[in-house]
Amino acid sequence: MIADRLLGLVFLAVALAAGLSVWNLVVPFAADPLGPRPFPLTIALIMGLCGLLLLWRPVHRFDPPERWAGPPLLVAALLVYAMLMVPAGFMPATAITAAAVALLFGARLLQAAATGLVTAVLLWALFDRLLDLPLPKGILPL
Repeated sequence: MIADRLLGLVFLAVALAAGLSVWNLVVPFAADPLGPRPFPLTIALIMGLCGLLLLWRPVHRFDPPERWAGPPLLVAALLVYAMLMVPAGFMPATAITAAAVALLFGARLLQAAATGLVTAVLLWALFDRLLDLPLPKGILPL
């Protein structure tokens, strides 16, 4: 329970730092009338809310041995995601990371693979097709 509360405090600190950093972000020209602030501010807000939820009501999803291994493994999965994004591309990196996170939260292998595939396709459709944001293509010719 104390690890959940510490993670909540870390989330709040990172969200506050990110929010302050983004607030001072100035781009001399932007194609978007809103500028570059809304997306990172939204992520910082969501992260801060998650931190508050962890402080208010700890989740305690991991059993005692896995509980200490889960958060560092999650951070490691996100670091690998960042390193895979450009060489592998958005879809493979997202599918692998979503599947790894699902496994960390107790999904079976087939469930994790399905979660990774569906997450990658839906996020690609959202960002590439709907929002028209350029994503790293990597090994897939999309």
